[in-house]
Amino acid sequence: MSKSADYFISGVWKDSNDNITHVMLHPVNDGDRWDMGEKTSETRTIELLKKGNIIKTVVWNYPGWTIGSRVICVKGIGKEYLRSEANATQKDNLDNLISMKAIK
Repeated sequence: MSKSADYFISGVWKDSNDNITHVMLHPVNDGDRWDMGEKTSETRTIELLKKGNIIKTVVWNYPGWTIGSRVICVKGIGKEYLRSEANATQKDNLDNLISMKAIK
């Protein structure tokens, strides 16, 4: 069975200005099964995207997870950022994923 992404993002850490600094990144196996996540910097995640990896969000929809939108890298003023591709839903955007601030 093929997979829809190389990695999934299930949560985010943000700084005091509400900018994403880290994500909870999960490697994806065949059939969209995924492994334990690891706190990964935004910079490292952008590097993975630049190497051609496909990264998508995953959203908790009781009783399970739903694959969300694709994550891309966009250039800002002096910096690159992670963003969700527009897909007409806000629920699966990076900004609306689980806040991981309680986990160091």
